[in-house]
Amino acid sequence: LISGLAKTSETKGNNRITWEQTYEYNAGFDLSILNNRINLTVDGYYSITKQLLFKQPVLSFTGFNNYWNNIGRIRNSGIEVELNTHNIRTKNFEWESSFNISSNFNKLLELSGEERLISTGERNETYLAQVGKRAISFFGYKTDGIYKSQEEVDAVPHLASAVPGSLRIVDINDDGVINDKDRTMIGNPTPDFTYGLTISAGYKGFDFSMDMMGVYGNEIYRNWESDEFSQNNYSLRRMNRWNGEGTSNWEPILDPSRSINRQNSSYFIEDGSFFRIRNIELGYTFNPGLLKKIYLKSLRLYANVQNLKTWSKCSGYTPEIGGSATSFGVDNGTYPMPTVYTFGLNLTF
Repeated sequence: LISGLAKTSETKGNNRITWEQTYEYNAGFDLSILNNRINLTVDGYYSITKQLLFKQPVLSFTGFNNYWNNIGRIRNSGIEVELNTHNIRTKNFEWESSFNISSNFNKLLELSGEERLISTGERNETYLAQVGKRAISFFGYKTDGIYKSQEEVDAVPHLASAVPGSLRIVDINDDGVINDKDRTMIGNPTPDFTYGLTISAGYKGFDFSMDMMGVYGNEIYRNWESDEFSQNNYSLRRMNRWNGEGTSNWEPILDPSRSINRQNSSYFIEDGSFFRIRNIELGYTFNPGLLKKIYLKSLRLYANVQNLKTWSKCSGYTPEIGGSATSFGVDNGTYPMPTVYTFGLNLTF
């Protein structure tokens, strides 16, 4: 019997970390006009967070990739707007709507004397935190199509492993060499704004409601396809892959040995904006006078649909990607959002 020890975490412990400290200022106003038929709420905020927690890289001989430390200071500012309107209100018909939109702008102010910090996520995706920029950005190589022939490889700076069918890496600093210095910001996981719209209406015994929401201006890192190019289940666009000299402008060869094609790069970045019809419900409530004859107090029939339709350019199952404060916007094969149909009744004796 042989015993041994092995680490079970990529993150080293740090007993010196403390709580983050946030100082926030808020200002806003409420407006109601036309006998409360139009109601507007606006709220703006400005905050500074000190002792910001970031993951810092550690020397490889420790056996860990990084550790948590209080090294940052960040500024957040934004605005939130909500508008509620009673569009029509008569004896038999009512129509109301509610619209909200919010936007947040953040800027990294300090990294304990460092200009930038590069960190690795749970699935080897890479993030950049740079002073003077957004707090978190995707980090990697910029790509410009693929090498379609050996002549194209020889004509430009390239990694030693580059061959026809490989992703073409851009020489960002224009020094004639492709190396780690050419890695740069390749995407922004933080949306410019999020918004939502709710509509409700009623006509005699009928009632209708629809809830919609959307996100705009963010990007997603398609990490589910970076693992040896998803050999178990290729995406449809891989049908247009490079398969010989002169073929394909953008899709690399299907060859898991080409490590260059699995590097963090803009090839895996895609638009994360989307608009979704989240909920629709139609119901009918019977007249109480009619129900008395069958000894009922109330009866309502309804039909409901959740997640009816999503408009998005995302190639994954859903563009709605979660994560933590310093590691988010990465699609690791997120479970698809189901469409749920419900029919029912509410009955009171």
